[in-house]
Amino acid sequence: MDLNGLLFKRLCGYPGIKESLAEYAGNPAVFPLEVPPDQQQGWGGRTQYPRICYRFDMQVNQERSSAGVLRAAIYTAKDLHMMNKIEDLVRRCLKDVLMKPSGQAPFCVAWAASQDYQMGEAGVMCREAAFDVLEYPDQTTTDPDPVMAVSTFIKEMYPDSIVLGIDRTGDYVDSSDKPVFFCRLKDINSTTGHCMHSIAWFDCKVAVHLLYPDASKRLKMIAAINQRMAVEREVIMLDQSPMRLNELQVNNTADYLREGQLMVTGKYGCLRGGEKKHYLTGIGMGFTD
Repeated sequence: MDLNGLLFKRLCGYPGIKESLAEYAGNPAVFPLEVPPDQQQGWGGRTQYPRICYRFDMQVNQERSSAGVLRAAIYTAKDLHMMNKIEDLVRRCLKDVLMKPSGQAPFCVAWAASQDYQMGEAGVMCREAAFDVLEYPDQTTTDPDPVMAVSTFIKEMYPDSIVLGIDRTGDYVDSSDKPVFFCRLKDINSTTGHCMHSIAWFDCKVAVHLLYPDASKRLKMIAAINQRMAVEREVIMLDQSPMRLNELQVNNTADYLREGQLMVTGKYGCLRGGEKKHYLTGIGMGFTD
C-alpha cells in the first residue's frame, strides 16, 4: 500500500472521524488531492461537509529534519466546534504511529502548525493542519555493522519492544502500544590504534531513538540502556568482535522523533586482508649458442 492508501485507511478507520464526516459513496468524506464535484452521484444529494482533503509534499527539509510535509485540510459548514473536534481527532489518529508503505521506509508524522483560511463559498470554513513527515530508513552499513550491534543489544535487553531493522512491521505500528527503537548512524571515522598493520580501526556514533508517548517511561528505558552499556563497556558485533564503548550521552530533552535520546560512541576494528604476495614480473628467457 502506498502513502495515500495508508493515510486514507488510517483516517477512515479511526473512531470518531468516520462519524464526524459527510459520506461519499459509502465511505467517509476523506480525499487525496482533489474533492469530487458536488454533481457526482457519490454524494447522493447530501451535504458535502465536514470533509478532509490531504496531500503529501515529499521535499526534504534539512532545517526541520523532515522528508516532506503532509497537509490535511478540514472543511466544515461554518461550525467552529466541529472544526476543532475533527482537527483533534486527526492529530490523535496520527500521533506516534509508524506507517510502512510497500517498498519504502517506515515513516511517521509530527504536527507542525495549523492555519485557518477564508473560503469563497459562503458559510464554509477551512483549517489546514501541516505535519512533518519523518522517515526511518534502513541503517545497515556493512559487516561488522555498529548500528546492527547496538540494535541487537537493545533487542536482547527489551525483547518485547520493536527494533527497526530487526523486527518486521506491518502497515501500522502504534508506539503507544509497544515501544519502538530506531538506531541511526551519525558518522564513522577511520582512526589509529594498536596493530595497525593487521587491524583497521574506526570510531563511530550511533543515535538511539525511543518512540513512545509516555515521557517518564522513555526516560527510564533509555537510562537503563545507558547504565547497562556503561557497565558492560562493549557491545558484541555480528562477527563476534567487540565494539568498545568510549562515551555514552543521554539527552532527555531531545526530540525523540528527530534527534534520539542516547548517543553511543564506540571503537571497533576490522582485520586487514592476508599477506599480499609479491610476484616477479618482467622475467624472460634467453638462449646463446
